[in-house]
Amino acid sequence: MELAALVENIPFETLLLYLSALIIPLLFSVYNLTTSSGPKYIKKEWDRYPILERRVISEGERPVIFLTVGARTRDLPTGSHVKLRIPNPSDPSRPIIKSYTPTRFDGSSCELMIRIYPSGAMTPSLYKLKVGDTLEMMGPTGLHRYLGSGTFTYGKKTYDNIKRIGMLAGGTGVTPMIQIINKIIEEEGDDTEVCLCCFNTTTEETLLEDELKEAMSKSGGKVEVKFFASKTGKGTTEKLSMRSMSGPGIIKLLGIKEGEEDSSIILMCGPDGFVKHVRKELKEDGSMKNIMIW
Repeated sequence: MELAALVENIPFETLLLYLSALIIPLLFSVYNLTTSSGPKYIKKEWDRYPILERRVISEGERPVIFLTVGARTRDLPTGSHVKLRIPNPSDPSRPIIKSYTPTRFDGSSCELMIRIYPSGAMTPSLYKLKVGDTLEMMGPTGLHRYLGSGTFTYGKKTYDNIKRIGMLAGGTGVTPMIQIINKIIEEEGDDTEVCLCCFNTTTEETLLEDELKEAMSKSGGKVEVKFFASKTGKGTTEKLSMRSMSGPGIIKLLGIKEGEEDSSIILMCGPDGFVKHVRKELKEDGSMKNIMIW
């Protein structure tokens, strides 16, 4: 009662001033806690994000690494990319920029799979990154989108009513394919069928084989994955080179039957020579109209 009587005797303006002095610092503390805890949100402006984990998953002349970057996302569209930027030692005014498709993007981290080319402009620098270093990144970028239930968009162009997806991946070109496969598996009611063909030079260069086999087993028969190597075949990997494939052979390999071309789409991602050959052969064949290239 004494406290209530005391408050009643304080002028309203003075009471408001006291309350403001208490509440405003509290609000700032709550704001700082909610915004500074955890990784920053990725945005369409350059910013630096920390390397949380680094793994070498393939050795050799062209090793492959996983970099897990601490970055949060509100909603990364399936099929989209992020951009990385590093300084250009030969021309500081023109930094080196390259797009990558994350293999995984969850609430607090972005996982990138990167093949290191000894003479590459960017990848040797990425190979030297250690846990705790930071990396310049922005996103999401790119026009490719998988909206689910057999619908793709590329800018203003829409491919819908797709019942079968044929995927052709050369090396690290498997990354956008994994994104799409995971969405199909996770999204209830998406019955789109997928056939993914992974091409590499040797069986040792095959990437994410265990993860892809696990996705296939979890898909309930919706996803089929085939592994090929141009020099050696071993285990579940068949000896086959994309350079030996014709347009009709590629379509058959993907399980697209005659009469199903309009309800099917071919997605491809890989080295320039790989993509150039596939485009040429499919163009000469002429039966496939729905084609997307990452």
